[in-house]
Amino acid sequence: MKRILLLSFLFAVLNINAQINLNIGSSAVGSAPVSSFFSYSYVQQIYPKQEINASAAGNITGFTFYVDPSATINDSSNWTIYLGNTSKMTFTSGTDWIPSSQLTQVFAGTVTKNNNKVEVVFTTPFAYNNTDNLVIAVKENSPSIDINNFDEAFKVYPYLQNSTLVYKGDRAVVDPASPPGGIRVDYKSAISITGLTANLAPGCPIVMYPSNNAQFISLSPTITWQQVLGADSYRISLGTSPGATDVINHQTVNGTSFSLSPSIVLNRNTNYYLKVTSFSVNGESSGCTDYTFKTIPPIPANDACSGALQISEYPYTYVQSDGMSSTNNGGFALACANDGMNDGLWFKFTGNGTPYTIKVSPGVASFDPKIGVYNGTCDNLVCVGTMDNNGGGSSETIVVQTTAGTEYYVNVGSYEDSVDKPEDVFTINITRP
Repeated sequence: MKRILLLSFLFAVLNINAQINLNIGSSAVGSAPVSSFFSYSYVQQIYPKQEINASAAGNITGFTFYVDPSATINDSSNWTIYLGNTSKMTFTSGTDWIPSSQLTQVFAGTVTKNNNKVEVVFTTPFAYNNTDNLVIAVKENSPSIDINNFDEAFKVYPYLQNSTLVYKGDRAVVDPASPPGGIRVDYKSAISITGLTANLAPGCPIVMYPSNNAQFISLSPTITWQQVLGADSYRISLGTSPGATDVINHQTVNGTSFSLSPSIVLNRNTNYYLKVTSFSVNGESSGCTDYTFKTIPPIPANDACSGALQISEYPYTYVQSDGMSSTNNGGFALACANDGMNDGLWFKFTGNGTPYTIKVSPGVASFDPKIGVYNGTCDNLVCVGTMDNNGGGSSETIVVQTTAGTEYYVNVGSYEDSVDKPEDVFTINITRP
């Protein structure tokens, strides 16, 4: 009899320990795992491997979701749950659903709220491989809604941007094989995952900036990462080869960001390897991989007026792919009264007495270009005209009536006349009759 009681106690302890809790103390509510404020919903949520932080692969046998104490879910309780292993980290658009062919149905039936929880035991356990990320998809099939104080009933917590994709509507039950377009949100369900055992040490942080394989990173970036559940601090290493620490050597940081400026300035056009680990009384996260990024190119040859690129053949087209490395050369182009601009990238041509059309098309939405045209000399520019009719990401065009034999300088810079803003990728086209 004692042996039976001991085994029963052991199995109970193992069952309690085989559970991973993710932000179950959250107080916010949202449209996940289902929407209680609409008749029907279909929600996919991605939980990264680093966040789950399981000690090994295993069978997931159920979930517990958490409900606001004042909320009811009587008309939001007909659920179908699907799970999948996925390499996807976030959703790229409102239609970027993980296909139903990659999901396994684990539950279908009615759920109930009990002690502010919804506990679901799967009909069939799901084999989580602990290599990929976990996607949880829930379809709510009830034709009615619940009226709650905060509209939605279930507890959520903020996480990666676009890590959840939500459809909610009142027309019809969703077909997971062809779901309608949804909205992406940056929160997920507070959840307990039954069947998996968590590592004692905290998981590896997800670096938010710079992203892995990012290009054109500034020379003094601020590194940021996602907060890790259970972490007391973090450690940063940065080097010029995989696993190296020649720039930063396991520096301890208490928050979720670290600015390299002003003590550390990186080199231009250089690959760097970044590793961030989390630390607690139970140890340091293990198996964290390097994030690699490359810094901005060298300063462009046409960064200053004195280095302006000579234009001699028309039509002229030039792609300025290294514009983000330009400097302001200690000042602003102020030759045009009350219409200054950043000292950006420079071009020059000799007029022939006909109108020249100059068009600048930015390569990124964040760059708001302005065109300045001058004659004279670099140390004594005379205003011919400027153009800045549109906003970021939009092209600018200016037509200049030239004088034969006169040399003209074209400055493509950021529109601000009192703030040094970097330029970026753009294409310049110059045509003449």
